[in-house]
Parts: sequence; C-alpha cells; structure tokens
Amino acid sequence: MPDSFFRKRVSDMEYRLRLLCCIEEMEPISPDQLWPFVAQLELMDYVSMCLYLDELRQSGALAQGDHALAGMLFLTGEGRRQLELFRTRMPMSERERIRREAPGYQQALKERQYLRVMWEPVGEGRHGLLCTVQENETPTLLMRVLTTNHQVAEKIAASFREQASRLLLMLYTRGLMLSVEQSEALHSPAPALPCQPTGEAALAAATQEQAYLCPYGLKEQLAAICLGSGETQLRLGLLLPGQHEARQWAHAAMNDPDLYDDVLTLLTAEAEP
Repeated sequence: MPDSFFRKRVSDMEYRLRLLCCIEEMEPISPDQLWPFVAQLELMDYVSMCLYLDELRQSGALAQGDHALAGMLFLTGEGRRQLELFRTRMPMSERERIRREAPGYQQALKERQYLRVMWEPVGEGRHGLLCTVQENETPTLLMRVLTTNHQVAEKIAASFREQASRLLLMLYTRGLMLSVEQSEALHSPAPALPCQPTGEAALAAATQEQAYLCPYGLKEQLAAICLGSGETQLRLGLLLPGQHEARQWAHAAMNDPDLYDDVLTLLTAEAEP
C-alpha cells in the first residue's frame, strides 16, 4: 500500500492552526517567505497553504501590513484568540516541531536583510547605539539610543537583530492607525515638517517637539522623531511611501503616550528560555 494510506487525516481546523502557529513564531512574514518553511516541515502543500491563508485573512485572524511591511502577515487579536481557544486541536508534537525549527529559519531570513548595531562614542557617562534596518542602499529604520544606563544599552544591542521585525511592525501599525484616528478627529492633515539632507541629519535634528523629514528618491520620505528625555532617549527614523504618510506618522508617533515605553519594553525584555 502507498505511504499516503497510513498518513493521519488532518482536519481543516488543524491546517489553519498550523499556519497560525508558524506565523505566531515568525511574524511579520510574507507568504513567499512562509512557504519554504511549511514545505520543509511538510505541513501542507502550496495550494492548500494559499487557500487557508486566504480563509484566515477573510475571517479576521490574519492581517497584512502596509508600506514597507506590505504583504507581510501577522496575527490579529482574533487570530490569537483562535490559537488559544483551539490550540489543543493540534498535536503537541506538531506545535513543538514548529517552535523548535522556527528560530533557525527566521534567522536565515534576517540574514538576507541588512541589520546593523554600532556602538557610538558619546562620553559624559552616556552610552550610544545606532541600530539600522536597511534594504539595498535605503534605510527602512534608523534608531539612535542615548542612555546613562549601561544595562539598557547592552540589552538593546543584544536584542535588536532578533526584535527588528517586531519593532517595525509596532512602529508602522501603531503610528499609522493612530494617525488615521487623529486625522478624523481633527479633520485636518498633520502640519508640514522641515527637511534635512540625510537620515542621520534628520535624526540629529529631531527633538521631542519637532520632527524632521528626509527624502529618498522621488516619493519616499524618512520621518525622524525623538522620544524620551530622561535616562534613555530614543531617536527613530522610519521610511514611509510619501510626504503625507511621513507627516501623519511622525505626528501620531510623537503623540502616542505609550510608544516610548513599549519600544523600550520590546528591546529590553528578558528572552524566554
């Protein structure tokens, strides 16, 4: 008899859970990035993966990013609820296999993206870091950290490469969602912002009260903001598809009361064993 005769029948629910588990471990991730992992673990065939991903998007369990994260998939609150509610419908061995193999695969994906962490001399009892996410010659994210807390600097330096995707997801989704809410409330676009010739110059010029832009190419704009003024200061530069989006994002991010704490928490939290 063929081997397929002895294979366990997998329900539609389990197939969906397999995909939710994979994306939970590696979000944000595109379908093209996800497929080799699914194939490597023999979780399902390509056509089935596409069909189940579409069902999960339509049900609200998955969402797709915008702009630099266009096409990237991540779990919604509904997706996490489904995963918790029906997790036992999927064998523990499958869940553990996905959890065990995901970090190595995700690291291989990240190595294709140019991630860099550089220590900067700042003196006066402070520590400086410049962290970048770059595609070809264009920076997707610039982050400069200035802190008097050496432990905070060490944690950020150690975690940035691992958390870069989640940080990008946080910045894009939080900033752009809030900008839409603010625009609707104010019935007006965000104010114009001054420009600097380079992303580094925009980062250096940004203050808590004033954001700056830096153009890249014909349309793309990097928006630079400054968060925090005490022990640790964060200067963030994020690439957006146009001047309007960059202005809206900068205005929203500067007025998000939780963004500073959430970024620090993401980058300094202790890694799970």
